[in-house]
Amino acid sequence: MTSNSTRRRKPSKAAMARQLAQVQAEHEQQRQLPPALAQLIDDYTGTNYTAVQMASIQPFLRTVITASTLTGVESVRKHCTHIAGLAAYAIYRGVALDPPQVLTTAFIDEYVRLGMTGAGDSVKGERRRRLLALARTVNPGPTTPARLTPIGHRAVKPPYTPTELAIIARVCRTQPTETKRRDLSVVVALCAGAGLDSVDLRHLHTEHIEDLETDGLQVHVQQPRPRTVPLRRGMEDLLRAAMDGRRTGELVIGEKPDRRNTAARAVENAALYNVPHIEPARLRATWLADLMTDTVPIGVLLQAAGLKSARTLVDLMPHVGPWLEHKGLTAPAADALREGAR
Repeated sequence: MTSNSTRRRKPSKAAMARQLAQVQAEHEQQRQLPPALAQLIDDYTGTNYTAVQMASIQPFLRTVITASTLTGVESVRKHCTHIAGLAAYAIYRGVALDPPQVLTTAFIDEYVRLGMTGAGDSVKGERRRRLLALARTVNPGPTTPARLTPIGHRAVKPPYTPTELAIIARVCRTQPTETKRRDLSVVVALCAGAGLDSVDLRHLHTEHIEDLETDGLQVHVQQPRPRTVPLRRGMEDLLRAAMDGRRTGELVIGEKPDRRNTAARAVENAALYNVPHIEPARLRATWLADLMTDTVPIGVLLQAAGLKSARTLVDLMPHVGPWLEHKGLTAPAADALREGAR
């Protein structure tokens, strides 16, 4: 027997094209949506979408749900939220609202990673799972989503010690230009003094920082995690100096509302030498560690941080030692704080 008789022949490109066309033709014979589901799609408006966005999103919702196997009203309602979020991200990216373009493993993963930065791991995982399962039905062919892999938990970065934070704050005041001093001071003061991150900074305007004079400063954080946070006393002078002379209506940092990585860019542009490497995530972790070693109720801490669970606090527990020592807390007091964090 020759080797040619046992070798499996690879399908030709023409054969693969015919198979794909057949599958697509089968799916083009779409079902008729029940009136209740059609009405649900027509009535869907979402929460953060403009009328212009919804004009594109609603036809996409109808196309996807019609091509799916979803039948329950509650299931369709939930999937409208998932699909609309993906569609809005596609509009932002300039990607056509077409299932073969949008309902792919690569694009869904990109959306979850870059378009859901303010969501928790459980929310991201649930949305990714549902969208990939939906895509298997709606978008058969070469871009059909592959096997699901879990989204790993992003470990929290360790905080700076009190000494390191003091060095960083001092460097903010000694920048060679006014712009560098202002931008670096804003990042350090708001991240280490109010627990903000780059997403929070993106939509923050000067009027969102309220100076109560003897009662300190309050930061009114906007979407996607709206909350009001009192600034830590040790950062008040730094932030006041950075906000001095600023006009109402200005972005606190940067000039374009759709910019990304604003905090990281301010750090990159700063003049830094012999200073701990400054990272916005570590500044926020430092703010959390500072609060965790004060008598702040855990519920208040979670609300101020925009957190939905205490997992981040648990991850930080091994790193709060320098802050306990800085505040002169005894071992029993430290144990009580750890117990309270649980």
